[in-house]
Amino acid sequence: MKLFGLRTALYARRSKEEHQAASIDVQTGEGSRYIAEQGGTLAPEHIFVDADHGRAEFKKRPGLIAMLNAAERHAFDAVVVRDESRLGGDTNRTSLFIQDLLDAGVRLFYYFTDEEVKIDGAFDKLVINVRNFASELEREKISQRTHEHLLTKARRGLNVGGRVYGYDNVEVKDGEQRVRVEYRVNEEQAKIVREIFRRYADGEGLRTLAKDLNARGVEPPRAGRRGTGSWSYSSIREMVRRERYRGVLVWGKKEKTYKGGTKVRVDRPKSDWVTIEAPELRIVDDELWAAVQQRWSKREALTGSRRRGGRVRYFLTGFGRCAKCGGPMRADNAKVSYDNVRVYACAWHRDRGPAVCDNGLRRPVATVDEAVINCIKENVLHEEVIAEALREMRRRIAERAKNVDNELPQLEREASRLRSEIDRLVNALASFDQKPEAVIRGIAERQDQLSALEARLRAAKAAPSALDLEVRRLEKEARQRLGDLRAMLERNPEEARKALETILGGPLRFTPIETSEGKRYRIEGVVALEAVIAVEVNEARAVQAASPAGFEPA
Repeated sequence: MKLFGLRTALYARRSKEEHQAASIDVQTGEGSRYIAEQGGTLAPEHIFVDADHGRAEFKKRPGLIAMLNAAERHAFDAVVVRDESRLGGDTNRTSLFIQDLLDAGVRLFYYFTDEEVKIDGAFDKLVINVRNFASELEREKISQRTHEHLLTKARRGLNVGGRVYGYDNVEVKDGEQRVRVEYRVNEEQAKIVREIFRRYADGEGLRTLAKDLNARGVEPPRAGRRGTGSWSYSSIREMVRRERYRGVLVWGKKEKTYKGGTKVRVDRPKSDWVTIEAPELRIVDDELWAAVQQRWSKREALTGSRRRGGRVRYFLTGFGRCAKCGGPMRADNAKVSYDNVRVYACAWHRDRGPAVCDNGLRRPVATVDEAVINCIKENVLHEEVIAEALREMRRRIAERAKNVDNELPQLEREASRLRSEIDRLVNALASFDQKPEAVIRGIAERQDQLSALEARLRAAKAAPSALDLEVRRLEKEARQRLGDLRAMLERNPEEARKALETILGGPLRFTPIETSEGKRYRIEGVVALEAVIAVEVNEARAVQAASPAGFEPA
């Protein structure tokens, strides 16, 4: 039994396109059965799954990342997966991942072919790269076939996926079978589209339009899982530039590809675009379209030189979320007496109006930043917190060592049995003039199992002293990291943001509350050290004394 006595993990992945083949249920079921047959043990927490992730995606696969992190912590001894295509479809990155896994001391098995992956020399590396190359080639062919299919549909003016406000997706069937999906104008939504174009051409702003539509309760465009349930500045901006509303379909401006181990959208050359005249889909006439584009061009001429996507200048932008609506907190301008100051405020309140979020509270950036930094330094980056985290770590390591001690007798019995079987097979082999392949293979298999068991026995017997050294090393690193984070928080906002990224376990929630000094924000978040530690910052108590005179909450 190849996995006898080994703590085993199981990894399963399915792409969005793979609706049935190699599904998660099939992989976890067959993988669990294989582990049981081969004598391994599988804990529920060591089943790692990535659903709806492409094989070339490596940065945004939480299951794969969690499995590698657990492997580096020596949480298990072996990993079972269906085949190399489940690990990835990028020749270089998949090979490097396999190398990292094996370097962590974890063995890798493919249950579909009942084989162990090894890198004992140049030939093994060549085999792994060839198989990973075949997986990547298969992925590229699937992508090419998909693109060709969508290109054919686009040239016919058919729906190539997704929904567009102003149109319905209408299925055309032959009996019970769907033949295609066509666009049809939705007259109720088309009226809203014409209103937006007309009002924008007359000089109204995008934010004004979004607020008014939300206040009137007009149903917004659907955006699937990304939808926010309200009209936004960005959704109207895209609408006034969409050529479909003038009866022209344009497909292929962007394409999806993989860079840096993750999926990205890149521009296609204009020569690759597919442009189709579809007068039956026209919602706005040429005169109104031209008026809107003329105004848009003037706007771009005025604002086009502004840098977009520059570095973030404020400590909490990108981290804060409004507790009332879930929208982002951002830094805006506000008046305090006669001075302009920067304040944190809910972006959706300003951009989408009180119908979406009634949280109009604005608080000075400097005041809130100071409160959060002080709270982190006093309650998180503190020696007692680190000590408690390390005590918990020691407890878990001791528990693991106790389990190893309980396994020792069973491991030694199994090793003794394998040695006896190897001796019998060697003696049998000596009596043959012709050397039977089955006997030679049996000796090799048992020798591999024995080598793995002996390695586990050596590790188990050395565990007490080795574990103590490991804990001491982790304590030293944790205290060094504590000092580094404290220093970063004290230097400047940019380095403080890096420190926050390091320790923050999720977004910070800004909740407006009433206090004797007026409205303040209660800011809550989760910080992760060795264990997850919950922290709460009450801005009403922490910074009310530092509030500028004359500041009035909005």
